[in-house]
Amino acid sequence: MARVDRRRAAREARHARAAGTRRRSGRSSGGSSAGAVESTLFFSRLRRQAKWVFVLMVVVFGVGFLFLGVGTGGLDLGQMIRDTFGAGGSSGGGGPSVSAAQKDVNQHPRQASAWKKLADALQSKGRTDEEITALKQYVNLSPKDATQVERLAGVLATQASTAATEANTAYAEQQATAGGSALGPAASSKPGQALGSDPIAQAVSTEVSSRVQKATTKYQSASTQAVTMYRRLAKLRPDEQSYFSLAQTAEQFGNTKVALVAYQSALRFLTDDATKAQVRAKIRSLKKSLK
Repeated sequence: MARVDRRRAAREARHARAAGTRRRSGRSSGGSSAGAVESTLFFSRLRRQAKWVFVLMVVVFGVGFLFLGVGTGGLDLGQMIRDTFGAGGSSGGGGPSVSAAQKDVNQHPRQASAWKKLADALQSKGRTDEEITALKQYVNLSPKDATQVERLAGVLATQASTAATEANTAYAEQQATAGGSALGPAASSKPGQALGSDPIAQAVSTEVSSRVQKATTKYQSASTQAVTMYRRLAKLRPDEQSYFSLAQTAEQFGNTKVALVAYQSALRFLTDDATKAQVRAKIRSLKKSLK
């Protein structure tokens, strides 16, 4: 009986060890499977985020290079980021290139579109004097383009107004220098005559006189050309707007005769009675000023 009990106890011990082994094996297998799933998800997330990681690297290294002054002039951070996402194209800023437009003009000096491109590029850079030169070349090659004739006339009128302001400012400085100011005696007084040989004072006076002369000459040339261009526009496009532009510009720059004729021409296109009355009053005023 004791032997039977011992055999039964041994069998139960073997079964218990076998069950424990199976449970440990099951836990080990489950942990391995969970680890594989977690690893798969991690690398999946890494692949999805790899592009943003690269962008972050570009920004960090780009900013570092710029801060240290390394590679300036050759690092286009925006383009690198656009390339990362497969977005090509231009940056869209800075306006047209003056150098490229000038090169095109040099290669095709008789091509009107090249001069128009150059004028646009110069306008975007605020280089008004050079823009006027390019526009003149364009309208000479395309004399019937009313839009660009009007543009040239407007730019010339603006240039003339700016020159008039500069001339008036310089003239006021010249008068203050000649008449004396709180900074010194009048040039006509004895102290002023004694200081008249001062080379610094003479240099200042000469510089101011030069500015007056230069601005006055520029005003006279630009104002005359502006009126001429508006007259040309009125011939190309004889309508109310063109004649009013000519009349107002001519009146502004003191060309009363041309203004009078332009107002009379504009009157033919008017249909509003109130506007007609105002234009007729302007015509009467101009006629009186000519007497």
